[in-house]
Amino acid sequence: MLMNVRTSAFRLLCAGLVSTSLLTIQPTAGWSQVDSAGWHAKRAGLVAPLDIPLVLAGNFGELRADHFHTGLDFKTQGREGVPVIAASDGVISRVKVSPFGYGRAVYLNSPEGWTTVYAHLQKFTPEVENWVRERQYQKQRFALDESPKPDFVFSQGDTIGWSGNSGGSAGPHLHFEVRETATQRPVNPLFWGFDVSDAIPPELSGLWVLPINGGRVNGGTRPRLISPETPSVRIEGEARFAVQALDRLDAAKNRCGVYRAELRINDSLEHAWELDKLDFAVNRDMNALAYYPEWERTGDQVYRMHRLPGSRLPVHDAGMVSAASKRNDSLPVQVAVQLWDVHGNTTAHAWEVQWTERTEVQSDKEARFSFDEVHQLTLDGATVRIPKNTFYDDFHFPFTWEEERNEWEIGSSDMPAARAVEVALPTAIPETMRAGVLAIRRGRDGDIEGTYAGSWQEDGRFAFSTKTCGRYALERDSVPPTIRPHKRHRTSAQDTLVVRNFGELRFSLADDLSGIETWEGRLDGAWILMRWDPKRERIWYDLSDQRHAEGIDQELVIQARDEVGNQVVWRGTVRFE
Repeated sequence: MLMNVRTSAFRLLCAGLVSTSLLTIQPTAGWSQVDSAGWHAKRAGLVAPLDIPLVLAGNFGELRADHFHTGLDFKTQGREGVPVIAASDGVISRVKVSPFGYGRAVYLNSPEGWTTVYAHLQKFTPEVENWVRERQYQKQRFALDESPKPDFVFSQGDTIGWSGNSGGSAGPHLHFEVRETATQRPVNPLFWGFDVSDAIPPELSGLWVLPINGGRVNGGTRPRLISPETPSVRIEGEARFAVQALDRLDAAKNRCGVYRAELRINDSLEHAWELDKLDFAVNRDMNALAYYPEWERTGDQVYRMHRLPGSRLPVHDAGMVSAASKRNDSLPVQVAVQLWDVHGNTTAHAWEVQWTERTEVQSDKEARFSFDEVHQLTLDGATVRIPKNTFYDDFHFPFTWEEERNEWEIGSSDMPAARAVEVALPTAIPETMRAGVLAIRRGRDGDIEGTYAGSWQEDGRFAFSTKTCGRYALERDSVPPTIRPHKRHRTSAQDTLVVRNFGELRFSLADDLSGIETWEGRLDGAWILMRWDPKRERIWYDLSDQRHAEGIDQELVIQARDEVGNQVVWRGTVRFE
């Protein structure tokens, strides 16, 4: 039996207490009914952006690091250079070139109010490519993010570019998005019925039971994953729920995300969410839908079946309650989950739950902070300021100094933050050696996972901000980046290069700690466009730019600076043959 849901719903999300004898169930009158086609192909007007068999490496709404995936990742048969097709008639509204993120990308506005995005391209069409290159030389900058003038107009089916592996791509593919032009909110592109084969229902690995307020599962207070094969589970007191699930499609083994999920207790719909439309303004709040401690530790797709009070996500069903409570009762309660993919394939499973009250509730001995208030913590000369609504729920905040490791624990790595916390740390570093100091964050294995530039306060403390909790230390970076010419260009003289039978002048560019901030190449004093690919640690000048002379020695100067100001210069001569 279910009690009335309390108005302070967020504190009791989906209390449910199980002793499971498990039942596999099919959708009944209690479940949402969708037709066999699901949500796929409900709209018309767009064609697929590739004229090859469509295979997905990633889908819309999939959980990614600190964000939802806002489009489809189409495989390109392991190669670059596949023609990319305009999904509609339209005008290019934006062209972006970056060493990170989407890499080389174009945005096409259609007359019907949709913007389609084509990212990680190898190259644009010749007219767009020429315009981009001219703008880069005018601005003497590789990165570009502009609206072209004059307009570049395409018809549906025209080649708009060629697929690649640029930016933050981990392999050759096309990232494709559909956005509402007016709001720039991304919409699931599979609504347009692209020919992506999918007859496989989502995979449900199990139900997470997350005890709260002194609740217990199997006699313990730690969260537990209840698999479909678990014979019995006992829960006392209050608990929240999450589901561990993923989706796969017919032609690939890649792990994709679930489209819709529902949680019911005794046939009463307690919570549901659907990833049909997202919002870049709150995309980081993906961390509030994920059960973040498990997601951060394993990378598994684990979704909360309740809404955290600080979440701003628009994906939860309207009017959905966020918590449920149950009276002590000897009768079992059915807790059931149903999952869908966008094609309408569905998986459902129910657990028979025995619910009991927790009569001896232990008080929380750790300090707990309200998520919707500002907090400032001080310890041994260090301060951490936590703005209002930084975290998604009331929270504990570990804040300790570990002298043996010379590290600060600033929150726990399994605490997702929507906003940055502001940190000021004391240090024994002499004033004469403070140039190049930065904050570093170490992962569980001790490796550096992030670096953070900051500033020195008048009291001698180092101040920085971060959206990632964990273990921090201060470290000095005094080593400049390294620049080395490609071996094909080298001659017997260390500072003399020859470029022949090679379409580019290439150098390696790397930095061991703080990372590259700026780089520049000049040929006989004139700026040349050096493209940068940080994942391959290379920069290069493309000979098609035709900013060089052939058959003569020219002075070449390449310089780079890292994030804390260390500089390196390579100087020599180059001859293009």
